[in-house]
Amino acid sequence: MKYLEILESKLGRKATREEIEAFTVMWSEHCGYSHTKGYIRKLPKAGKGGNAGVVPLDDYHFLAFKVESHNHPSAIEPFNGAATGVGGIIRDVLAMGARPTAILDSLHMDRIIDGIIEGISDYGNSIGVPTVGGELRISNFYKHNPLVNVMAVGVGRNEHLIESKASRPGQVIVIFGGATGRDGIHGASFASEDLTGEKANKLSIQVGDPFAEKLLIEAFLEMVEKDLVEGAQDLGAGGVLSATSELVARGGLGAIVHLDKVPLREPDMIPIEILISESQERMAVVTSPERAQKVLEIARKHLLFGEIVAEVTDGGRYVAKYKDETVLDVPASLLEESPEEPIYEYTPSEMPKFKWLRFKEVDAHDVFERYDYMVGTDTILPPGLGPAVMRVKDYSNMKSSVGYSLAIHSRADISTQSPYWGAYITVLEAIRKTLSVGGEPIAITDGINYADPDVEPMGLAAQMRGLKDVCEAFNVPVASGNASLYNTYKGKGIPPTLVVGMVGKVGNMNIPRPKKGPIYAVGYHDFELGREKHFQDEIKNISRQGLFIVSMHDFSRNETLRSALRKLGYNLKLSVPRTEPIHQMILVFGEPKTALPVKRIGFCY
Repeated sequence: MKYLEILESKLGRKATREEIEAFTVMWSEHCGYSHTKGYIRKLPKAGKGGNAGVVPLDDYHFLAFKVESHNHPSAIEPFNGAATGVGGIIRDVLAMGARPTAILDSLHMDRIIDGIIEGISDYGNSIGVPTVGGELRISNFYKHNPLVNVMAVGVGRNEHLIESKASRPGQVIVIFGGATGRDGIHGASFASEDLTGEKANKLSIQVGDPFAEKLLIEAFLEMVEKDLVEGAQDLGAGGVLSATSELVARGGLGAIVHLDKVPLREPDMIPIEILISESQERMAVVTSPERAQKVLEIARKHLLFGEIVAEVTDGGRYVAKYKDETVLDVPASLLEESPEEPIYEYTPSEMPKFKWLRFKEVDAHDVFERYDYMVGTDTILPPGLGPAVMRVKDYSNMKSSVGYSLAIHSRADISTQSPYWGAYITVLEAIRKTLSVGGEPIAITDGINYADPDVEPMGLAAQMRGLKDVCEAFNVPVASGNASLYNTYKGKGIPPTLVVGMVGKVGNMNIPRPKKGPIYAVGYHDFELGREKHFQDEIKNISRQGLFIVSMHDFSRNETLRSALRKLGYNLKLSVPRTEPIHQMILVFGEPKTALPVKRIGFCY
């Protein structure tokens, strides 16, 4: 009701039913970031933003990457909720002009939910993008609200980088991909409420088609190669409305959108349903009128639907029409200017004494062996041994011999005791993991998973301050991110769960691997912030010695590591080191030369 009053004040009149429907989507927490954009604005940024974060990898290539949640859909309909989460984040990366090359998932649940795992594996395996890593956290914290955070990464050539906006009047917007149906209507607003809310039903869940997604990937990349794409946007939350309005609003422009031109699979849809449907496997491409027919030819060659749906105008108005009827006529910028909730100042305190709140011991092979991690043949390290390391194959430029590391990490066990320090330590441990495989941290993508910010605003403030402080202190900028709030069931919420995805640059592709010999615990059983940079420098030093490093927060939960070693023909005999819940210790396979404390604790044979 408060937002309706704000809308009508901005419009200077009563809102129509169609306007209420449209702004319910665009001003939802999922699309509008009302509670978090004030905090996000304060974070140190990197690269070029848009559908996904973009950072340079070398003189020739860029990385596009982002993490996104599909928590609410996965709680209601696990298979399609998780599957379409993969499809959506893949298109975000694709829209920047990058070929998607890797998927990682961060899963928090009270048990292994087969529907979620099968949704991720079915979609990722079918589109030919490897799922190369992730984390699996089993805890009663997530009994009613499983968290499904998926990170996608893509590699593109610098000359193929695509803007996420229209740039001049006279351009047209082509929508191509799958046909539009009623699935997912109000999915964005459903993802912004308690799981017992009125929109919590399967009609709000999108349905995925991975084979259409594969065709869409190849069609779009062909359009990019032929220099036909002047701007692009995934059709995800908010559908046609969100994609087209964001493209023109970012360029300070307007649009006339012809809803009767949108290809439909349900012919009796009313105009507002066409506008806000979240049917999957669709993209919007900004191009010139002269190039539009070539765009459509490529789409149809790949057996996809496609039509010119909108013209870009200079008036700043967003006008949606159905034949001769005007459905919506509002300022394009207003759709993008969701009301901003107040942010709270949090003053950090000294790090408290933390208790161990351990997650259930599981062998993550039970999950990730359902994923294809080798498709594309760019995966250097198999899952279970730490961060993924990927090579870049570029046959058109033999001078490039660079790789990149990928890690995804969280510490909800600490955040439930201190949201500030939970966020801080999550990023520090992601840095250590990246350094352990020889990667130089480039940037992160942040997945903010939280309960109800209206009930507990200070927890969100603390988490965001922790993220800001650690990124500034350790020179790790934020390139992209996502916020998922209202992860509650009957008012009871999850602990603050910040999921951090980190990318690193790997210059030496001779990645250390496990080998037979002694294993050492290196470092300290406790934590002192003042020695963290030295600790990180020593991890880098040990990695350069060619020694395999295990960087993990709970050495007692090592069944996944043991299983990964057995698959390589090794066994592990280990006296597990005792540490505090936050510590500065790594395991090293082989004898390291280091200034850190060293203790032999076992061997690999």
